[in-house]
Amino acid sequence: MHHALLVPDILDHIFAFIKADSQQISRRTFAALARTCSALSDASLDALWSELRSLYPLVSCIYDTNMKLDNEDTSEINTDSGPDLTVFHKYAYRVHKVELSGYEGGWRATAVPDDLGVFHVLRIPTPLLPNLTHLAWTDELSLALLWPLLNPRLLSLRISSFQWNPKSTPLLLSKIRGLCPELNTLGLLFYLSEGYETIAESFLSRVICSWKKLEVLDYSPVGCECILNLSALSCLRILRLRVDNISDLNLPTNSLSFPSLHTLQFQANSLATANSILQAMRTLPKSIDIFLPVYRSGDVGVDTVEPILQPISQNVSCSNLEEFRLNVPAFLSNGAINGSHVLRPLFLCCNLRVLRIMMTPLFLLVDDDLRAMASAWPLLEELELFDCRNLYPPVPPQPLPIMDLPGDDDDDDDDNDLPPVPPLPVGLPPVQPLPVGLPPMPPFTMMGPMMSLHLDATASFQDYNMVRSTRTPEITFHGLISLLELCPNLRFFNLAIDATKLDGLRDGKPGGGVCNRLVKYPRLVDSHISDPEAVARILLDILPELETIWGEGSPGPFTAMYSSTLPQGWDEVHKKMLDSKAAQRL
Repeated sequence: MHHALLVPDILDHIFAFIKADSQQISRRTFAALARTCSALSDASLDALWSELRSLYPLVSCIYDTNMKLDNEDTSEINTDSGPDLTVFHKYAYRVHKVELSGYEGGWRATAVPDDLGVFHVLRIPTPLLPNLTHLAWTDELSLALLWPLLNPRLLSLRISSFQWNPKSTPLLLSKIRGLCPELNTLGLLFYLSEGYETIAESFLSRVICSWKKLEVLDYSPVGCECILNLSALSCLRILRLRVDNISDLNLPTNSLSFPSLHTLQFQANSLATANSILQAMRTLPKSIDIFLPVYRSGDVGVDTVEPILQPISQNVSCSNLEEFRLNVPAFLSNGAINGSHVLRPLFLCCNLRVLRIMMTPLFLLVDDDLRAMASAWPLLEELELFDCRNLYPPVPPQPLPIMDLPGDDDDDDDDNDLPPVPPLPVGLPPVQPLPVGLPPMPPFTMMGPMMSLHLDATASFQDYNMVRSTRTPEITFHGLISLLELCPNLRFFNLAIDATKLDGLRDGKPGGGVCNRLVKYPRLVDSHISDPEAVARILLDILPELETIWGEGSPGPFTAMYSSTLPQGWDEVHKKMLDSKAAQRL
């Protein structure tokens, strides 16, 4: 082995390349390094075992060490001396992060309670994972099962989708505070039966506020008291709320004060609740992210945004706001409304860097509107005004197919026959397959039950192609050029550009000297196009570093999911751009 591999910085750099691969490939690479290179074995095992999505690899260490398997029988080894836990401890202390769900699929379907039961029967000392710092506990697993995994080193705990029990839940949650005193990140998302709101509201406030060092809180509040009491958390930097209450929340104006808050994200059950939360904020954070399923409130228009933006503009600290995201994935009217005036309250947020509004009423802006926005937000880096129905192409009549992750070789019969944990316990279970064809999830990180509305293959959907055919964008390339000129830091935009109006843009320098080298992955393909060659030439002149016109993270034009839903001609623009850039390199 080369001596350079003993330099920590070089080794970290190599490991970073390995981790950049798909999860399954990187795990196989680390497992191979652990077996073949003694000098890199410890570092490889640390990387391999630092994160687990199942407890079965640890259970298999005990099985493999203490059980003898042959073709006819299974017998226990060293029954008198107790289980041999040397291999288990060798790997357990390396685990720092665990994300568990109630059921893990794969070649062997195993439930988390079964694996924890093995540790209980064999009387494995607790905590099972002494260096565990991050634990995610999901899919309605009983809180009582948590105990073997809790330890004083735990910094992050996320408990979601559990059913509130009026007797056991308060007892169990209060005990967690004593076992994990150093938590700085907490997630509590649960389902509450009718009639227990008052008890739960009072108790949850006391438990959560007992962690004085909390910096991140992901929470489903029961009522106003649960939110108002959070002001006691002076270190809170990120607050995520999921308000699923049947009734609207009514918080007093300027009743919430978080001196360290950087990000506020919330999912509101109504426009009234969203408005109340924003009015209650005494000081605005740097980032606000709102997910609003307003389909509960009936058919509304583009003025849906107004009661949300007005409290922001009226706040004396509106200049603090740097990022604003709003996602309204509702099936509202198909009407196209000029909504430029709706955004004017945000013009007071002079330091705005990110504006992303995804909703169903179509924003129709003209070039002058875009210039006014660019003048108000000269620091703008991301701009997205998007009909969010375009995220969801026509849904197939049957459930979406499943495919293996990239890197899974179906022709490798030997690999398919092997269990996910190799004979030497250095491997992990394979990554669960991902569904194909699902739309990209909105930027809001807390997805509530209502998001299933967009993913259910059996639900009735509107005719999306009809929606696109009636979309008549008014912004031209002249407006886009003004945006690029007035916002030199712009690196992403998602706007409907009228690519048929090319007057004055057909000469050698259509951009008039305006050139942005930061924009590489915009989305430009939601309008009709008349001259693909001219459009490609304009784009390369004003955006010379352009990599794609299909948007960030998009699979591109060569997938059946997109080919039938986008206006014709943009695939030709994309090809001409690639050919032109290739010719420039020669």
